[in-house]
Amino acid sequence: MILLGIIGTFLICLLLGVPVVFSLVLASGIPILLEPDVGLGQMSSVMLGSLSSFTLLAIPLFIFAGRLMNITGVTEDLIYISKALVGKAKGSLAHMNIVTSIFFGAISGSSVADVASLGRVLIPAMIKAGYSREFAATITAASSTIGSIIPPSILLIVYGALAQTSVASLFIGGIIPGILIGLLQMAYAYYYAVKNKIDTNSGALDLDIGLDQKLSKLVALRKSVFPVSLFLIVIVGIMSGVFTATEAASIAVVYVLIVAFFVKKVRNVGEYVEATKKAATESAVIYVLIAAASFLSWVLSYYQTMQPIVDFLVNSNLSPIVFLLMLTMLYVILGTFMEPTSAMLIFVPLLVPVMNGLDINPVVAGIVTVMAIRLGTVTPPYGLSSLMAAKVAETNVLKMMRHILTFVGVYLAAILLIIFFNDIVTLLPQLFIE
Repeated sequence: MILLGIIGTFLICLLLGVPVVFSLVLASGIPILLEPDVGLGQMSSVMLGSLSSFTLLAIPLFIFAGRLMNITGVTEDLIYISKALVGKAKGSLAHMNIVTSIFFGAISGSSVADVASLGRVLIPAMIKAGYSREFAATITAASSTIGSIIPPSILLIVYGALAQTSVASLFIGGIIPGILIGLLQMAYAYYYAVKNKIDTNSGALDLDIGLDQKLSKLVALRKSVFPVSLFLIVIVGIMSGVFTATEAASIAVVYVLIVAFFVKKVRNVGEYVEATKKAATESAVIYVLIAAASFLSWVLSYYQTMQPIVDFLVNSNLSPIVFLLMLTMLYVILGTFMEPTSAMLIFVPLLVPVMNGLDINPVVAGIVTVMAIRLGTVTPPYGLSSLMAAKVAETNVLKMMRHILTFVGVYLAAILLIIFFNDIVTLLPQLFIE
């Protein structure tokens, strides 16, 4: 009866529009009133304990590094590099959008930041070049999901902490899937450009960031030194075992600070203060969610909510592939209605025993989980990335639905490839970590 009250309270709060964190606290607080063995001391102990993970320290550090990168003008550099790489291929602006998202993901690890930073430059340029507003907005939102797979990814850090899985392995394992998503999206973008006879190349970016028609490969190489070197420091350091993901995050912050101040000559103290405030706010939101969701997970475990389901799935001889397909469906649905971090915080701890019982590779499960749940930032009603992109493109999500469904299909195709061919994820971790 108490359990039904918890679940019912949580769902009702969400339907009423109560912020997720308050919904979590209200629902998980019911046993404090009704159970003599559960009190405020237990609640505070669980919530504080959930934040004591060394792994979670990487979250504010990577967010801070990303914010510092933004004040160095790295967004324009990444667009320049992407244009140099794409060249005059059919649908070049669409390809630039995707390639830049891959690079941007390797810096910020945030889909929303991707849309906010790149969308304001690339969406108007694509519209000017002949792409529809709806397609330009959708491809910007869809390519932003790559930022959650390419390391350093905040969602992968959260998953690693929740599932007690190596964040280093998750980071390395996410490289090929992230590139795979990008290639599939580029293939569809090429088809769209050919079908709609979009010009191969355009000077649409000239007024926005000063790109010339004739790009200098040497300039592109020079501009790539900073972002590429940062990525290599983080990834090579983790792969070689020199430092952990959390230590890599702290090194990234120091490196970006040095480059920003001495090389990029960003000397305005106000910009650093503003970057620090934004990073602190974003980190606080995630930490509060982690604390609130941890107690709800503890309550659900206290009542052994998942035990019958775990026993059934483990004893039913369910194949790992079938379970991963079910997992994908579950997280796609959850991500459509909930903020990804919140959904993971609630369900990952409950589903880990099932995955262990079915002997599913934890890195594969982590990548599939993050990919499936991140899709929710594209699909309405949550669809935060699509909503932001639609606003920049001066359109609406309903008009974008045809393109959204197409890119969802492309994205799901990438997830299916990973489920049926686990080596896509496990190859690099086996070569460099294990």
